Amino acid sequence: MERRALVAEQPKDTDSSRTIIVRLSIDTHRALRVRVAEEDTSIQKWVEALIERALGVGAAAGPATKKAAASRR
Repeated sequence: MERRALVAEQPKDTDSSRTIIVRLSIDTHRALRVRVAEEDTSIQKWVEALIERALGVGAAAGPATKKAAASRR
């Protein structure tokens, strides 16, 4: 019988996205899983929205945030 390792397939970079790896403590990861479950979203979507808001880019950035980010360029 052939044995196969149970390894999650790694996401691939595309023309419109890149993959990053973030290491978290066990407690932080647990708290994050609870938060995204409460908000009925995924870790991917939650982290992406957080980064977009902080940088003032993407769909999660509001008009005021985008304007402030543009003025820093």
